[in-house]
Amino acid sequence: MSTNFKTCLFGGFDREDVISYIEKTARESREQIDQLSASVEALTAENGSLTTKVDELRVRAEQYDEASQALAALQLQVKELADRAEALAAENKTLRSQAEEYQSLKDHIAEIEISAHRRTEEFRANAIAKLHELVSEQQGWCAERRAQYAAAHESVCQQIRAAQEALGTVDLSGFDQMEEKLRDLADSLDK
Repeated sequence: MSTNFKTCLFGGFDREDVISYIEKTARESREQIDQLSASVEALTAENGSLTTKVDELRVRAEQYDEASQALAALQLQVKELADRAEALAAENKTLRSQAEEYQSLKDHIAEIEISAHRRTEEFRANAIAKLHELVSEQQGWCAERRAQYAAAHESVCQQIRAAQEALGTVDLSGFDQMEEKLRDLADSLDK
């Protein structure tokens, strides 16, 4: 930033050249400051947007955790239903053995027991069919939810990665250039 000023007749520099130089330097400094201010505002807005996205991703992650807990509760419920079906099967086995013992009784008692046995079989068949239907529905529901939660998890992870990449690529070299020019300006003003 060296400038040659015209000298005056009585020594020193031409006043208009010096004033013109100072005004030009001040104007250039203002323009640089305005540009840097605009860059700072843009980066601040972008940072705010990314912070909002990160907050949204945190909310989605919390929703995923809640859904995972709900899935675990449903899996526990499926296990309880399977245990209940096993208990019903054991109970049915007991009832069947009792029915075989009663078959040795009189014809009237045998007919009553056969009727009871038929009702037990119908109950068992209906219960087992209903349990198979419930297990099938729960398995379908679990598979569907698992796929939804996996897709949501992947989406959240992608958005977090994108946010991290965006935050990691901030270019601050403009500040270094501005500081260097301001130092040069200060040095030239001191000369």
